[in-house]
Amino acid sequence: MITIDDVLAKVKENKIGGEEVIKKAYLLAEKLHEGQFRQSGDAYITHPLNVSYILASTYNDTETIVAGLLHDTVEDTDITLSEIESIFGSSVARLVDGVSKLKGLNFSSKSEKVEANTAKILRAVNDDIRDVSIKCADRLHNMETIGFKSLFKQKENALETIDLYVPLAYRIGIYEIKKRLEDLSFKVLNPLEYEDTYRKINDYFNENKKTLDYVVYNTEKVLKSNGIDCVIKLRIKEVYSTYKKLLKLNKRQNHFNMIDNDFVSINSIHDLFAIKIITDDYLDCYKALGVINNEYLVDTSRIKDFIAVSKTNFYKSLHTVFCVNDCLVQAQIRTKEMDMMDSYGLPYYIYSKNRPFSEVQDEIREKLQFCKDLNFLSEYFERNDLYVEKVKKELFANEKVYVKNKNNKTIELPLGSTPIDLAFIEDENIGYNLSRVVVNGIEVPLDYELKNNDRVSFILGGTPLDYWLDSVKTTRAKEKILEYKQLL
Repeated sequence: MITIDDVLAKVKENKIGGEEVIKKAYLLAEKLHEGQFRQSGDAYITHPLNVSYILASTYNDTETIVAGLLHDTVEDTDITLSEIESIFGSSVARLVDGVSKLKGLNFSSKSEKVEANTAKILRAVNDDIRDVSIKCADRLHNMETIGFKSLFKQKENALETIDLYVPLAYRIGIYEIKKRLEDLSFKVLNPLEYEDTYRKINDYFNENKKTLDYVVYNTEKVLKSNGIDCVIKLRIKEVYSTYKKLLKLNKRQNHFNMIDNDFVSINSIHDLFAIKIITDDYLDCYKALGVINNEYLVDTSRIKDFIAVSKTNFYKSLHTVFCVNDCLVQAQIRTKEMDMMDSYGLPYYIYSKNRPFSEVQDEIREKLQFCKDLNFLSEYFERNDLYVEKVKKELFANEKVYVKNKNNKTIELPLGSTPIDLAFIEDENIGYNLSRVVVNGIEVPLDYELKNNDRVSFILGGTPLDYWLDSVKTTRAKEKILEYKQLL
């Protein structure tokens, strides 16, 4: 069972600081939650302790950990936000408010209440993105202890987790929490498929253990013989990710082969097994990629450079895939800093900057497309139900397309988007003046459907045309086109 000493030890280990104020917050939370119990029978304080431990383990700052300890106090005890502010400051009070459910309002239905609280979480992102960390840590511990709830409540919570918290965790790059949330939810929602997929992974791993041990040993030896210092870790894909990948591969195969019962085996997943090659600097990453590509039989179509062009949530790494003894292995090559970002995302990004959070938050708002898109939708849809629906449809959709602009920056769009969508995301003035578009060096129609890795550049000198409205997927493009038409 997690104790405050465990939390403080993790804070010290990760060099976060603020042990005294964290201990103070714990003592207050313990006093406020005295006499309250969870459905498991455990004292309620065990929950905020676990939340704060998760936050400390994922490199969140002192204020976030304090807010994690206090996150249920306003909702479940008599303390007020103003009292929290007087003790711990406005930032902590704002964080606690951001993760507290709305109360004292008259909702006409349960769904209206759920939508209002979901909208509050989403709108809090641009006020303080650290609220997402607290909500995801809160949900993770609740999912870890979900067995004490009714089966109906378990499934309801698991669906909400997959629907809301998993995409939020992905958006801020906290992959360690995202992966755990996915597997815990999958196990609740589809226990038979979970067990079947888990067994397939385990059986295939045992079949290839000697090969994987050889790959780790040989790769380290070859890299070090080429003067590249590195640490190598073996990563096995999680259960839910594997299940989704199998579904996707089978859907693709059935589409092309038109054979419903032709099942893709688990050995077709190119990243089921991955070796993380962690180097001292980014130049060694490229040297390592060259060595790996020379040492093994490589699938050149799988070589990806996410260092030169990072993913939309700041993920950076080099990827390549090779085959040894008929076993596919992905190599993920990155520096220590990139590896920390892969695991802990924006919390670690904030931690690594060693600057006031307000400055880093402004930087995140400017760099992270998710924040800009979320803010735009929030401004256009005051009704909670419409806002939540648009966020889930456009920003949380499973199927996305990733394209590159003329500056080689990756832009994420809903599947089926056109260059017109991209133009308005880049800059509304580009959208309003768009005339022609060049994709991968070839001029294409403006209603061309963008594909992954397309490189897009615009030629200006035009104006929005009538057919544009039927050719776009994003709310941003639709609203801007409508605004233009209303001015005519």
